[in-house]
Amino acid sequence: MMETSNQNLTATLVQVAHMYYERNLSQQEIAETMGVSRSLIALYLKKARELGIVRIEVFNPQNSCDELADQIKKKAGLKQVVVVPGSHNSAALTRRAIAAALARHLEATLKDGDCLGVGYGRTMAELADQLVPGRSRSVDVVALVGETADTLAGTYSQVNQQVQKIAGVFNGKPHYLLAPMITGSAQTCQLLMNDPTILPVVTLWNRLTHIVTSIGTLPPITGENIYIDEETMQQFIKVGGAGDVYAHYFDQNGQFLDHPIYQRMMAVSANQIKKAEHVLLAAGGSQKATATASLLRGGVITDLFVDEDLARAILDEK
Repeated sequence: MMETSNQNLTATLVQVAHMYYERNLSQQEIAETMGVSRSLIALYLKKARELGIVRIEVFNPQNSCDELADQIKKKAGLKQVVVVPGSHNSAALTRRAIAAALARHLEATLKDGDCLGVGYGRTMAELADQLVPGRSRSVDVVALVGETADTLAGTYSQVNQQVQKIAGVFNGKPHYLLAPMITGSAQTCQLLMNDPTILPVVTLWNRLTHIVTSIGTLPPITGENIYIDEETMQQFIKVGGAGDVYAHYFDQNGQFLDHPIYQRMMAVSANQIKKAEHVLLAAGGSQKATATASLLRGGVITDLFVDEDLARAILDEK
């Protein structure tokens, strides 16, 4: 008789737990359905937890992110990897979280005498907004590329604006590159590089300690701004290009590709990027996995800031 009573109680507890936790009915709705008091339903739910019929687990997504970061760090041999939980309903919120993580890193690590190179991209624009003014530091903040525009998308690169904002946060010295990204000829590019107003910026590219960058994909994903012409882009695709960092395209092994356009480009060189002590990549979205994994294979990146979706997709890349 006692065994039957216990079985009936267990069945009732399971029924109540099912209605409350799986059907999302309120305690009052369950009480009315079963013809008992609300206080008895509360007692049943408490008993169900005590007997292990209901097990409540609190999941902290940051724990999962930390595990992903450790795996990527070991796989790619990076100095630091930060993975932020993704906001699945908003790419903009995810981008903001990634930029904020990068901002906290720069605030904690930049020191007097450092030279920080920045360029274009939505994540770089977000970085400038996420940085919080703190103690003053004697740092140089330098533009890595000239200004350009995507006429089809109606956007322009705004590199010098990011330089100004970031330098202002650290009370550092901004160095603007007042020139187009792509010039009409190699001769024009060389003349500009040697111009007295531009040469100081170009010289600083040889003493970069930090470079912050986002990443472009090849072929480009929807919404990505492209600052080279279609014909050149197709040529990079034809030779196995996987993505780019400030228009420096690389293959699936992370090796930078050569092209005549670089003789006309007002930008830091691929070799200067590779020589920087810290190259910090910030990117979000699983669609950037191939480009990111490819660049990691080349050993260019030292620190990585990504969202959870991209982190998982990177680990899935062969």
